[in-house]
Amino acid sequence: MTEQGLVPRLSTNREDREARSYDFSRMRRQAPDAVAMPESAGEVARIVRMAARDGIRLAVRGGGHSQGGQCLTDGDLVLDTMRLDRVQPLGRELVRAQGGALWGSVVDALHGTGRLPRVLADIAEVTVGGTLSAGGLGSTSHRYGMQIGQVEQLDVVTGSGERVRCSSTRNSGLFDAVRGGQGQFGIITEAWIRLRRAGKRIRQYELRYYDVDRFARDLEQVVDDGRFDHLRAESRSHDKRFILRAGVEYDEMIDHDRVLHGLGYDRMAIVWDTTEVGHAQMFPKTGFASTNFHPWRDWFMPWETLRTLLLQPWLDPQWVPRSPRSWTGVYPIRTDALDAPLFMHPTGERMLSYSILAVLDDHARADELAGRLREIGRTLVDLGGKSYLSGHVGYGRTDWEQHYGEAFETGLGWKEAFDPGRVFRAQGMPFGEGP
Repeated sequence: MTEQGLVPRLSTNREDREARSYDFSRMRRQAPDAVAMPESAGEVARIVRMAARDGIRLAVRGGGHSQGGQCLTDGDLVLDTMRLDRVQPLGRELVRAQGGALWGSVVDALHGTGRLPRVLADIAEVTVGGTLSAGGLGSTSHRYGMQIGQVEQLDVVTGSGERVRCSSTRNSGLFDAVRGGQGQFGIITEAWIRLRRAGKRIRQYELRYYDVDRFARDLEQVVDDGRFDHLRAESRSHDKRFILRAGVEYDEMIDHDRVLHGLGYDRMAIVWDTTEVGHAQMFPKTGFASTNFHPWRDWFMPWETLRTLLLQPWLDPQWVPRSPRSWTGVYPIRTDALDAPLFMHPTGERMLSYSILAVLDDHARADELAGRLREIGRTLVDLGGKSYLSGHVGYGRTDWEQHYGEAFETGLGWKEAFDPGRVFRAQGMPFGEGP
């Protein structure tokens, strides 16, 4: 696979290959023949050119947080981006981060600046390039939308090994293809990410409800009036309750009564403050043990389906374990900044992210739940939803054409333009083989 001096960090070591034989879901194991660990965009480009020349299938891996095997390959080569981890603040408006940088590291690099990315991932260990290739959402998405809508420009290595800088006004086709393109058109090696002002502290609330209508009404109200800087919701079907997790950033003081005025929650379970504003909304790594299986699916749903999502008649509580070994979540998301043509979502000024995640220690049960999630997916699509492609959707050609609509042909054309050798063939994705 290598020429002298071409790929200086190509490992066939068993431990290196085994460490990259699973993704976050751990639902399948596929071991590569070798692992490339570049430390610069130039090295990435040389690896891609080698793969294109020799007909090698190339799987791109960052934090390995896909749930459908997209970062795996059975044989051939995994390109691991984790050594592309440099982060550089650029004043008050932007931060420049390499594609393998963890979002937690981006927060750390901005410590003391009073600035944060407009949309942060909920897990510190996922990478900038990975979430921008998928879409990326978080607890501030009710204000700022998806991460792919908050990028100024990108450096990308295409399937021919060309290094290209792109933005909405420069090489815009590539910019549109790779944001939400699931790694099918190029590797994001660097991103210029927009920032916002951050408070010095954050106060977080956990508000519990037992009535679906009161919960839905409150969620709609706080999205409308903007009183919270952070929002995410959870439905616990075993306990027949709903949880609103909300946060307010502040500098000196906060009017507690004003923040909660008019809300009809049954119980305030948690109120706590911290100065770790950036990390406060990130789930701890300890919640996702590497020995467990994580069947996980996400969908983007029309805003008007909120109450149906909360009642979730399609989900039998016996299919998933009780919290905290399962999580069924809802995030409000603005859509006005979503300009990536291959990121498919419902129309309207707002939408909802609906997620089902289970943590299981039995592979057979996890596989059964994964099948049920695919069935649920068909129901949600019939309600006007779109699958988030971070998970395994199990789509065939007809399904993909329905998912992308008119953008399907656009995607085929971009594959031909940016990856004519079909180097990037992420598993389960539609544009691997081209037209």
